This record gives sequence, structure tokens and C-alpha cells, in this order.
Amino acid sequence: MKQCVSCRQEKYFLNDDGICDTCAERLAEKAERERIKAIILTTGFDIPNRKTEKVIGIVASEAALGMNIFRDIANNWRDILGGRSTSAQNTLQEARTACLDGLRREAARSGADAVIAVDLDYNELSTAGSGGIVFVAATGTAVKLAPSEAAP
Repeated sequence: MKQCVSCRQEKYFLNDDGICDTCAERLAEKAERERIKAIILTTGFDIPNRKTEKVIGIVASEAALGMNIFRDIANNWRDILGGRSTSAQNTLQEARTACLDGLRREAARSGADAVIAVDLDYNELSTAGSGGIVFVAATGTAVKLAPSEAAP
């Protein structure tokens, strides 16, 4: 048996790089996560110092998070007493983050390097007696960027 160069376990089958299937999958997943993180999002129509090589198309993502009854009660007190509702703000931030992460995944799936003209829309869906649902939708144009020119 051969030893995997990554996990050092003895395996019957290794790929050409000497890595087992399990480690190869982990490396591919890590590379995909890094690719998704590298997607540029902007509300602008271009990326400074970068040229758009190709418009791929529209990408979209949605996130809906429930405002449970306890958060609704806290928000009702805020309506009466005034002040900021941190529970509502936290829910909105969580929904926005999930939505933008989804937009990055959609862009990466389409082969894009960036999403321009990103638009975020917020809404609340009411449900009978159990609190509302915060809904965030993001859309934008997925683009492929031209390779950046190296500095002299």
C-alpha cells in the first residue's frame, strides 16, 4: 500500500499527485470556498482599475429569516419606548450576509469573477401570530474580468 502525501494514511489508491480521494475532495472544497470568497461584489457598474471582459448574466439570491415571537415582543416594546431594536438589526444583518454569500456562490457557479450593479431589497412577510419573516433579495450582473496587468 502507498501512503497519502496529505493525510499520511496508507491507501490502496492514490491520484497522480499521491493524494487519496478523501484529501483530494477536501482540497477541492477548500479551493471552491476560496474562489467564492474572492468574488467581488459592488453596487457600482465597474470595478476600479479592472476591465470587464464579458457579461455573463444576471444572478440572484434570496434569504428569508423568521422573527420569532420573542423578538416580536421585544420589538413591540421598542415601538412603545423608542430606541434601536438590536434583535431586528441582527436579523437583518444575518439575512443580508446570507443573501450576499448566496450571490457569491451563484456568481462562482456561473464562472464569474465579480458581480456589479448589486441591488438589495428588503421586505417583511407577516405570518399569523408567530412573528414576521424578514426577506432579503439581491440581484446583480455577473461578469468575467480581464486579467489585471502587472505593475512594471
